[in-house]
Amino acid sequence: MNRENAVFAAATFTGVALLFMIGLSRPDLFVEDGLVENLSALGFAAAALLALGTALLRPVSMTFAERSVLFGVSGLSLLLFLSEISFGARIFHIQMPRMDGGGEFDGGHDVIILVVRHLRDAGSTGTLAAVIGSGLLLAAIFALLHRFRQRAWMVVRHVLSKAFEFRLVVAVGMLASAETLDLIHSYKASTLEEVLEFSAGVVLVLAVSALFQSRGVVPVFGAMPAREAQVRTMPSAVAEHRSRH
Repeated sequence: MNRENAVFAAATFTGVALLFMIGLSRPDLFVEDGLVENLSALGFAAAALLALGTALLRPVSMTFAERSVLFGVSGLSLLLFLSEISFGARIFHIQMPRMDGGGEFDGGHDVIILVVRHLRDAGSTGTLAAVIGSGLLLAAIFALLHRFRQRAWMVVRHVLSKAFEFRLVVAVGMLASAETLDLIHSYKASTLEEVLEFSAGVVLVLAVSALFQSRGVVPVFGAMPAREAQVRTMPSAVAEHRSRH
């Protein structure tokens, strides 16, 4: 891990810890449709627009894979934004479908909740199916990692050395942790879930910004990507050379 990513990881951990402590002392900020949830929605919306805008700018130094990831980040951020605002149900007073066991189906995380409830209602059979399925999944993951361990290690080193990829992995990890905490009926778990969702939105924005700046596309300062500037100045250099001869 390079120094930039190490500092970013430490700062992110510190920020999450501070926000969690604030949430424990000010629970009114972390209630449903409260300030933090609204800020999370704004963060995901900003990440969606920034990722889409960066992908559409098509800088010459950006690879096809990076542009594809940006479109994926934009789509994911848009889905998270809609999930945070319950797909407009509370804003437009729309009655969303009721879920078995209570609650309304108004967010992407409700899919996981429904699966867990069905497994729980199935009793020992559901528990056994969950254990076997999880075991097979973990076994498949470990087998693939062992089979392609050299390539996997190269991917890990690449992620740890790049700001965009590292921050993207951090954001996804935060979102996965938040979804897991959503299954725990606890005040502290609920508070940490809101903190992680808000932090993930901020990290997604910072991830796209890192790629945005690393490719030299910074419209605020009117900068031109180095490779594009070189390509555009090449014809004038050739013309000058020909005029001399």
